[in-house]
Amino acid sequence: MGVYGPLAISLMFFVQAILPLVPYAILAGVAGIIFGKWLGIFIAWIGALAGTLSIYLLARYTGTGFFQPWLKRKYSLNLKDMDLKTLFLLLLSVRIFPVLPTPLINIGSGLSGVPPAVFIASSALGMMPWAIAYVALGDYFNRSRNLGLSLAILGILLIIFLSGVYYLRKRVRFLEGPGDK
Repeated sequence: MGVYGPLAISLMFFVQAILPLVPYAILAGVAGIIFGKWLGIFIAWIGALAGTLSIYLLARYTGTGFFQPWLKRKYSLNLKDMDLKTLFLLLLSVRIFPVLPTPLINIGSGLSGVPPAVFIASSALGMMPWAIAYVALGDYFNRSRNLGLSLAILGILLIIFLSGVYYLRKRVRFLEGPGDK
């Protein structure tokens, strides 16, 4: 495969972060099957992070003038004024347990003025657990060919994921606008 294989898969992760036509879990599993655990994790993580950062930067530097006042009015929420630690933890949480679609997180963070350092750090850390889980699962399946155990592990991951999403949706009520309740 040479150097072009990892670059091609990285590009797929980049595009997936912007326009998710293929689920991340499938791409990451394939990266684990093709490249193994460690290189697969790196490719999945760096490609997705690059795509995430690109759409964030595009939104941040092209659309903030119009959207920031609108977001503040509609949701009574100004992320620019939020404590940086709280903002970091909020973004980290929605990365680990995505209660919102990833492109919406990326674009919304850029439009609402989330500082680049907070966005990059929370995205880099928040994307890592799922990159590790899905790539390792693909690598494991490739080595063992044990479909039953692979599906059981995937089921456990799905339960953890859905529990986190349920918990966050119950706790993150302040994202609803005044008229949405």
